[in-house]
Amino acid sequence: MELAVLDKITAADSPLHRWDGRVKTVLFLSAIIVSTLLNHWYLVAGLWLVTLASFRTMSLPWRHLFIRLYIPFGVAWLVFLSLIFTNGSHALLVISLGPFRLTAYQEGLTLGFLIVLRIMAAVTLGSILSFSTPMIEILETLRLCKVPNLMIDLAAMMYRYVFILTETSHNMRRAQLSRMGDSSSWLHQARDIGKVAGYVLTNSLDRSIRIYKAMLSRGYNEDSTGADFFTVPLSATDWQIGLLGLALLVLLVILNIII
Repeated sequence: MELAVLDKITAADSPLHRWDGRVKTVLFLSAIIVSTLLNHWYLVAGLWLVTLASFRTMSLPWRHLFIRLYIPFGVAWLVFLSLIFTNGSHALLVISLGPFRLTAYQEGLTLGFLIVLRIMAAVTLGSILSFSTPMIEILETLRLCKVPNLMIDLAAMMYRYVFILTETSHNMRRAQLSRMGDSSSWLHQARDIGKVAGYVLTNSLDRSIRIYKAMLSRGYNEDSTGADFFTVPLSATDWQIGLLGLALLVLLVILNIII
């Protein structure tokens, strides 16, 4: 079900959807790398705002993006809080908790805020790329960029079967709830969740072994090559978009160095 929804999103019609997949993949992955290298929060914030504006042009509900962001946002704030109290030398405030004292540092606040923006910008860029580009185009672009075939094949398998594993775990959980599995003690519920997780993991291992043997029986090896996926050269418009986007990323890097 989730795979079908994602395929429907990537097949939508918008200016960003109509860009060539090779251009989008190279441009957005380059932007992700740049977002993790910028040292000034306002440059990262500007890149993030441009990314959010590009998502707005896709005419998709914001909830699709929020679902992708809420877990990284929680992790980012944990990193933010840990850096505030562990990084720096200039005390900003002191919090007393009985015999314990927590000191918040100015340097930790600045670095933590920067890392939060980096995480959110990188995840947003990756989410928009996945919303606007079929996974096969992303993987084949990486193949053109000389990424090892084994890594691409593993990524394709993971992408295909992670949705099956997720759906299996959800079905098992619904089956537990339909049998009043939520009416027992929290310890018993935790034990049931552990059993579901163990069942999913063991079955995923068995399935992966069967699939790999089936692939080997059909002549698969990591050096196998197939027909070229991209048969049409890039248009002049796609070239211009790609070069303009890369030029803007280079400008951001230069500003980050000279400021």
